[in-house]
Amino acid sequence: MNLSDALRKIRLLKAVSVEHGWSPTEVENARNLIQVLMRRFSVPTEMPPERPQVFQMSWVYWEHLLGEYGLELRRFGKRGNVQIGRDRMVLIRLDTGHWRVRQSEQGGGALIAAGVGVETLRDYMKRFGPRVYAFTTRSSDAIFRRR
Repeated sequence: MNLSDALRKIRLLKAVSVEHGWSPTEVENARNLIQVLMRRFSVPTEMPPERPQVFQMSWVYWEHLLGEYGLELRRFGKRGNVQIGRDRMVLIRLDTGHWRVRQSEQGGGALIAAGVGVETLRDYMKRFGPRVYAFTTRSSDAIFRRR
């Protein structure tokens, strides 16, 4: 264990409290562990601020959403895009969760919608996405099954 590991563990142990559902004995044990770690690694009582963690999504959420509309996401690195019809394209940034819809026009394109996160894109797709019709059935619902 190195100093950065100890700092991470101390921060986690500081979150142990009765208000978060821990028993008084567990809270006391966490406080004792904090003191031991601070002495062992010579951590000052004023710890350096924690770097904010960046929430990183995976492409699975976006692919699942677009798959509901029969669209295929093309991606490269942390950027993805999907064509909606002939004139609209959704551009997605995985690292920030930002998305935008551009409508192609002669001589360029215009931004027609933008948002952050899968749920806001879901709302956009419900209102302006392609209509999806189910003409197939699952194999378990098939009328003629071989037994």
